[in-house]
Amino acid sequence: MKDLLEKVINIGLGVFALSKEKVERVVNELAEKGEISKNEVQEVIQKIMEKGEEQKKELNEYISKQVESILKKMNLATKSEVLTEERIREIVREEISKSQNQ
Repeated sequence: MKDLLEKVINIGLGVFALSKEKVERVVNELAEKGEISKNEVQEVIQKIMEKGEEQKKELNEYISKQVESILKKMNLATKSEVLTEERIREIVREEISKSQNQ
C-alpha cells in the first residue's frame, strides 16, 4: 500500500491540485481493480488529502518567501513602512505646533 500511496501522491500536478472527489474516485478505482483493499480506501484518501494540505502549505510558504525576496530586491516600501494620511496629518500638526511655540 505504501508504494501505491507514493505513486498516487507523486502525480505530475501535485496532490494539492486534486479535489477530494477526484481523490475518492481514483482510490475507489484502485480498490475495484484490487490494487488496494476496500478496507484501506478511507485511510488512503485521508493520507492523500493530508499530503495535499502539506504540499499546499509548503507552496504558500515558498511563494511568500519568494515575493518577499523580490520586493526587497526592488527596494519597495512595505505597507507598514508607508505613512498613512492620518499619520502625515499628525506629523504636520506637530511641526506646525512646534513652529508656533518657538
